[in-house]
Amino acid sequence: MQTNIASPIQDCVAQDKSDVLAALENQGWILIRGHDYTVEHFSALMTSLCQTLTYDPARENINKETQKVDAGTHPVGLHIENGNTPLPPDVVAFFSELSASKGSQTTLCDGHAVYQALPETLKQLFSNPISISRYLPKTIWQNYVATAMGKPDIANQLTFDDLKNFIAQTNSESLTHDAEPQADGGIRYTLQVPAIRQDNLSHLPAFANTLLGPSFNYEKPEFTLANADKVDAELMQQLTQICEAHTQEIAWQDGDVLVLDNKRVMHGRREIKVPLNERKLYIGMGLGVNK
Repeated sequence: MQTNIASPIQDCVAQDKSDVLAALENQGWILIRGHDYTVEHFSALMTSLCQTLTYDPARENINKETQKVDAGTHPVGLHIENGNTPLPPDVVAFFSELSASKGSQTTLCDGHAVYQALPETLKQLFSNPISISRYLPKTIWQNYVATAMGKPDIANQLTFDDLKNFIAQTNSESLTHDAEPQADGGIRYTLQVPAIRQDNLSHLPAFANTLLGPSFNYEKPEFTLANADKVDAELMQQLTQICEAHTQEIAWQDGDVLVLDNKRVMHGRREIKVPLNERKLYIGMGLGVNK
């Protein structure tokens, strides 16, 4: 698989945006290296790329555009970012301010290549939505809904009725979700999402989901296929083998920026082999691509 590394340029944000859009359409990702990025430059790039910036309520904010990546030191399986939520971002980007000297490589998997490699039986199986079910604590669902509404300051005021209104407003042909209240104020949340998506710019089909992914900040979800079968170990092993054949690693250098089409490219991480204070990685993400 070809590595796509942008060349240094004078106007890092304006020119990089052009390079990013071309790369996202061509292969779904780009690594920007040697451009001396700062958090401020990274934030400006994401603001330029995305129509609306989005956030993960379980993460720490660095500024209004950028959050800290803090998911322990263990390896992280392939996934699309926030793929177990009703509104996963279209674009995800990472900025490495301080790169780990050992481990911590980011893995990238081209979901379009995986789709092409799937046996016809699996293409047919995953052409239907998959169901995701898990428990969400009260503070998590309140923060998510408030952030999605663009009103993060009112999170602790939201009621279950507000959640039901949000669900009703966001249900569509490609997305159905529901929630059952729990005694502690949390919810049992069920979401139906596509396992195969179209990428944002070239509209190619891609196997892009969270079946192989982590649950660091949340309860591990339960996946159910459209035929009502659970996702078993045999299917997971088959998917892992296919995805690994189309996966490559990014070994981070200080100042690197990695931008992904979150509807095409799944990402993960190798084990971090240094103390966490020797690594500073930030994330930005958003809905809608500004062309």
